[in-house]
Amino acid sequence: MNYKIAIATLSCLFFIGCSSLKKETTSSNKDLVVKENVEKNSSLVDKKKEYLNLSNGKEVVYNPQNSANEVVEEKEINGTKFIEVYDPLEPLNRRIYYFNYYLDKYLLIPAVNTYEFIAPTVVQKGVSNFFSNLQEINTFINSVLQFEGRKATITLVRFGINSTIGILGLFDVATALELPKTYEDFGLTLAKYGVGNGPYLVLPGFGPSNLRDTTGKAVGIASVSEINPYDSPIGFDINNPGVTATSVVNERKQKKNFRYYGTGSPFEYEYVRYFYTKYRDTLINVNDINERGE
Repeated sequence: MNYKIAIATLSCLFFIGCSSLKKETTSSNKDLVVKENVEKNSSLVDKKKEYLNLSNGKEVVYNPQNSANEVVEEKEINGTKFIEVYDPLEPLNRRIYYFNYYLDKYLLIPAVNTYEFIAPTVVQKGVSNFFSNLQEINTFINSVLQFEGRKATITLVRFGINSTIGILGLFDVATALELPKTYEDFGLTLAKYGVGNGPYLVLPGFGPSNLRDTTGKAVGIASVSEINPYDSPIGFDINNPGVTATSVVNERKQKKNFRYYGTGSPFEYEYVRYFYTKYRDTLINVNDINERGE
């Protein structure tokens, strides 16, 4: 009888021990699984951080199916391949892009805000018309260089009307007379004669450009400055520092909706670079279509 009690007791102890061991093993396995999940999630976060860390035109592409990171030259974001844009100076361009952010933040945008607060809307419109009228000089010159006789004629008439009846271009009388405003610059002229974009550039203060358009911009500024159309007739010098400063503020006001690092996207630099290039290509294509009369 005693040995039966002893066997029953030992059996109970055996089953209790096995149950305890199984519970500890299960708990240990759960801890191990949790630990592995934490490490895996940590690894995913690290890889995602690496994915956002762009430098020198390369990116670390994270692929959850692969255990290794693949460094590639091409970038495809939402189906857009940004490798198309030639950007050999990307490290420098990114630094200038960063500089423009601070120039905007501490100088240009505050100046624009102050200007909008002080100047009545009608004054702001007049100033915008004035500088738009000066752009007609570049449009006329480049229309002639492109043998666009009709465009050159309309542009010259527009400039004459707005500079006289419109009081130095403060009022856009020509548009009211249904004379359409067109646009040309030396960069587009170079493109017409087969000059390629050249390397992408970010210009201090001016923003996105490329070598061809930078050359065109420099020629355009020099042309208007040299012609100085109102100096001889009435003694108004457009090269006056006050006029130049107003021009800078007005130009930034026209593009106020764009802010450096305003998208919150880690690929903003690539987007701006791509869409600037496509915008200029569109202007070139539109000119080609108009020339063919399509």
